[in-house]
Amino acid sequence: MTKKLHIQILVLFLIIVNCTIGQSTLSVVNGGKMNISSGTSVQSQNMDIGIGSQLVSTGDLTVSGTLANDAGTFGLVIKSDVNGTGSLLHNSANVLATMEQCLASERWHLVSSPMANATIETYLDIYLKKWNETDSTWTYLTQPISMPMNASEGYSAWASDNLTGTVTVNYEGNLNNGDYPLSLAYTPVSNATGWNLLGNPYPSAIVWNLDNTWDRMDVGGWAVVYDNATFKGWNPYLTGSDRSYNGKTDGIIPATQGFWVRATSALSGLTIPQSQRTHNNQPFYKDTGESNYMSLCLKASANGYSDEAAIIFMDGASNGFDALYDLKKMYNVDEAPNISSKIEGREYSVNVLPVGFLDAVESPVIPVNFKLGIEGQCTITVSGTESSDLSVPIYLEDLQDDVMTDLRANENYVFSVSPLDDPSRFLLHFGEPLDIEEPGNSNTIHIYSHGALVYIRLANDDRGEAAIFDMAGKKVCDMKLTDKLTKKSLLQTGYFVVKVWTDGGVSIQKVFIKS
Repeated sequence: MTKKLHIQILVLFLIIVNCTIGQSTLSVVNGGKMNISSGTSVQSQNMDIGIGSQLVSTGDLTVSGTLANDAGTFGLVIKSDVNGTGSLLHNSANVLATMEQCLASERWHLVSSPMANATIETYLDIYLKKWNETDSTWTYLTQPISMPMNASEGYSAWASDNLTGTVTVNYEGNLNNGDYPLSLAYTPVSNATGWNLLGNPYPSAIVWNLDNTWDRMDVGGWAVVYDNATFKGWNPYLTGSDRSYNGKTDGIIPATQGFWVRATSALSGLTIPQSQRTHNNQPFYKDTGESNYMSLCLKASANGYSDEAAIIFMDGASNGFDALYDLKKMYNVDEAPNISSKIEGREYSVNVLPVGFLDAVESPVIPVNFKLGIEGQCTITVSGTESSDLSVPIYLEDLQDDVMTDLRANENYVFSVSPLDDPSRFLLHFGEPLDIEEPGNSNTIHIYSHGALVYIRLANDDRGEAAIFDMAGKKVCDMKLTDKLTKKSLLQTGYFVVKVWTDGGVSIQKVFIKS
């Protein structure tokens, strides 16, 4: 019995000289031409492209058996433009093809090669650089132009208006095929310890580790891409919307796309599996479920860009860095806002903390850093305060403008920003902020602690003095209060009493200090 060819067609345009359909092999021969347009899905068991013939695809092509191309790189062309790139799933080695990659001008793109023999000449007149995890630097690649581009390694490319403008580059050669086992770099003294820039090696998208399908050892849970001047990530080890960072709602890594993963030890490694290739339009990989955990997200928006800082409370997490869950802060371009939470000296885009964090001290505080490289106005929008599990009051304190915002009553906070501002601008309070307001005094003195720091915030232009005592009544330190906000670090741990004198009266508050 003749095996039938399975073709799913939405829009399929064929220029036919000789095209055989209805057998186990789809053949384009004797100078025939076949176009698979965008939005079209074509599936074949085997495919044969004869000498002088051509298949051009902007759609999705799947060849489950043998793909033979005797027409050279001209015979199989996978197209790309600003709207998207064609996709090919195949299992044959040494398939000659041309694959396009469209680069918008005046922005960085994380790129990778789908070819086994690509060189940096592919990016002639385009700035191209590679990442060095060992010292957290970039190296520009210029000479010789025959320098190979390693399969499964990511690079960064910039097409300038002065040289090319928006441009389409052409990879020509043998398409990559098979699994790609990799050892990852891990340098403990690096400023970006463990961050490796990898590349999707296939002429199709891949899915990042859904259902633990990648062979990994000592690798963090996040895959991070760079899109429209901001970093975006996805983590399958979290649930619902918590899997997403900065709007990336799935684990799709497009064809010719570079992406970041983080090694957590000198033994780190992973294998990029061919089995996890996919066409971009598969809806299975979208995640719209609800989170299983208490979570809060602060989204900062300015100049048409946005950035997020998420805080998630989960059993089994720690106050320190949890490689599988936490995402350390990666800074966006100057025009884009940068917001992060800060715990134990580390900045996080996604910070997963133990559920007990909220009960460890009265009115816990998490510092929130903010930076924008140009002057402007920014809006911070909060989501997650409606969670029934996250029932404590939540306040955002702007230390610079001396504004305390109840995030349950006001989901948006608008403020002006300068690149000269102190990044340590905000405090996130869980519970009512600890303060004592003296009778007859309209000025409030706020006294609270976080970690090893005591915070004393005076209203208006007050000045005064303060002293800190241990629980035995022994004075630990004195200080002059000459600024609106005073921070004092203590070496001891435990409970202390803070006493503040101003012209408006005296305030006394007990605080808890931990290392």
